[in-house]
Amino acid sequence: MELLNTDYRKRNADTSVICCGFEAIAADSRIQFDLATKDPFGNCSNGVDRVTTQRSSRSGDFSKVSGWPRDHYLNIWVVNGIASPGVAGYAYFPADTQDGLGSLRDGVVILSTSLVSFALVHEIGHYLNLQHVWGSNNDAGAACGDDGVEDTPITKGFNLVCPGPINNDICDPGIHENYQNYMDYSYCSVMYTNGQRDRMRATLNNNIAQRNNLWQPANMAYTGIHGNEITCAPEPDFYTLTPFVCPNTQLQLKANVKRATATYWNWTFEGGNPATSTDQDPFVSFQEPGYHTVTLTAGNDQGENTVSKEYTIRIGANYSEVNGLLDQPFNNINDFWSWPTVNYEDNDTYWGWSDNVGHDAPGCAKLNASLSYNQVQDIFPGNTFSDQDILMTPIMDLQNVSAIQLSFWFAYKTRTNVAADITESLAVEFSIDCGKTWLLKDNITGGELVTAGIGNANYTPQVGDWRQVVLNMSSIVQDDHVRFRFRYKSGLFSNDLFLDDVNISGIVGIAENEQAVTISLFPNPATDHVSINLDLGTARAGTLTMLDVTGRTVHTQAVRKGEKQLDLDLEKLDIPSGIYMVRLENGVGQRTEKLVVR
Repeated sequence: MELLNTDYRKRNADTSVICCGFEAIAADSRIQFDLATKDPFGNCSNGVDRVTTQRSSRSGDFSKVSGWPRDHYLNIWVVNGIASPGVAGYAYFPADTQDGLGSLRDGVVILSTSLVSFALVHEIGHYLNLQHVWGSNNDAGAACGDDGVEDTPITKGFNLVCPGPINNDICDPGIHENYQNYMDYSYCSVMYTNGQRDRMRATLNNNIAQRNNLWQPANMAYTGIHGNEITCAPEPDFYTLTPFVCPNTQLQLKANVKRATATYWNWTFEGGNPATSTDQDPFVSFQEPGYHTVTLTAGNDQGENTVSKEYTIRIGANYSEVNGLLDQPFNNINDFWSWPTVNYEDNDTYWGWSDNVGHDAPGCAKLNASLSYNQVQDIFPGNTFSDQDILMTPIMDLQNVSAIQLSFWFAYKTRTNVAADITESLAVEFSIDCGKTWLLKDNITGGELVTAGIGNANYTPQVGDWRQVVLNMSSIVQDDHVRFRFRYKSGLFSNDLFLDDVNISGIVGIAENEQAVTISLFPNPATDHVSINLDLGTARAGTLTMLDVTGRTVHTQAVRKGEKQLDLDLEKLDIPSGIYMVRLENGVGQRTEKLVVR
C-alpha cells in the first residue's frame, strides 16, 4: 500500500531523475489505495485473505480463488508463479471483463517476488484502463505505436532497457519518448503523465466494470476505509511444507493468520520437542510415530483466538508398518486405511476404496479424477490448472532386501480422442526419509496412461482393461524408512483411475531371517479380548505395542523370553472398535499384524 500510494501520488523520491521535458507533465493521479478492514460479510479483516492452494504455482485465471465482489473491492491475487514464462503479473482492461464471468476474472495477478516493485503499479494501470505506452499489445520494442493518451509520445517501448536522455527518439527523431513511464517495460519507471491521470480518473467515474462504485462514501463504509475502520483479534491458521517426516526430524510450521495482524503466537505441540514455542514460524520434532495435534493461539491488543489440528503432521515409524514384503490387493477397506492419502485442494477428487471392481477380485484403490475439471473448466475454459492427489504406502524396512521390484496394476480410460489432449499423468515416486522428500522413478503420461481406450466418466473397468507395471528399483531403496507413492496430475479430460495389487518383491537377506520374530492373533476380528501367540526368536526380551490407524500407541508392554501367549482384555484396556496394528519387537527385528476390534 505504501508503494502504490507513493507512486500514484507522485511522492516517490526518484521523480528527481525524470528527464527530457517530462517533468512538467508528471502527474499526481490523486488516487489513494487502502486495505479493507471489512470483508464482504461485514466481518473484521486486514484486507488480506490467505489461501493455501496448488493454483498459486502456475497461475492463471483459475487461480483467482476467494475473490471479493469487484464492485466493492480491487482484487489482487499474489501468487508463487505464473503459467506464462517471464510474466510478473497481468490484469484486464475494464471493458474486457463485461462478459458473464468477467466479475470472477477482474483484478490483478502478481508474483509475490514482484509485489513491492513497479510491476503492481503497472498492472493496476491496466485495471484503470491504461494501455502500454506503445499500444494494447505486449510486444515492447516491436513497432512504434500509440496508447491513445495525448501527452505520451509515439514509441516502440523499451524492454528491460533504460536508454537515458539520449537515443530515446526511435519513432520520431528529435522527439523524446517517455521511457520512464510506468506503462513501459524499461524497468526504470517513475511517472504517469497528466493525460494518463485523466484517463484513470475517468475510468473511476465510469460504470464499466463498476469502477465508479469503489470510491463512493457508501462503499468506503462498506469496506471499512477512510474513517470507517474496524479492528479485531486475528484468526489463526497454520500449515507445514513437510507433513510427513521421520521421528526426531525437524520440521517448520508456518503461521497463516487471517482477519488481523498478530503480534504474538503461542504454540503447543503434542509430544513435540520443544513442547511449546512463541515463535511465529517455529521448528519442532516428534519422537513417537503417528499424527500429532498442534495448537496455535495468535493475538494482538484486540484479543486472541485458538486453532487445533490433529492431522497436519504424520510421523513415520521406526519399524516396518507391513508384515514382510508389501503385498496389497486392497480386498477390504481396512487395507486401504493404512495407506496415507493427500488431497492438496481439499476438493471433490480424492483417493478412496472401491468394493465393486478390482484386478483379480473386488476391491481396489480408486481416484475419482473425472471430477477434476468440472467446475474449473466451466468457469475458465482452456485453463492449465492441474490438480494433484497422492496415495502412498505405509513405511517399509527394506534394509535386508535386494533385487527390489515394485509392481502394480492400473486401469484408465481417456475422455478425448485427441492424443495431444491427454495431458494427465501418474508419477511413481519413492522416499527414504518417511515421505519428507521424494525421488521420481517413473512418470506414466499420454497414451501410456490409457489402458482401456476412450470412455465416459464414472466407467467401471473390465477384465481386459488392467495393465501391469513392473519397476526395478535401485539399491537406494534398501533403507529402513521407505515409502512409495502414486501422484496423479490431472488434465482437461481426466477420468477415474483404478489401482490394485501393489507388490514389493525381492530377495530377503539371511540377517533378517535370523532376527525374525513371529506373532499371530486370535480371534481376529476381536470383541472384548484377543489372544496373541508370539515367539521372540533368540532374543531374551521384547516389546509388544498396539497402535491405531494414525500410528498412535494405545498399549505397550514388555515380553520376556519363553512367553508364548498373551491375553489382552480389550475392554479393560479401553480399546474402542477400530483397526489396529499389533507389533512385536525383539531389539533386532519386528513383525506386525493387523487387528480388527468390533
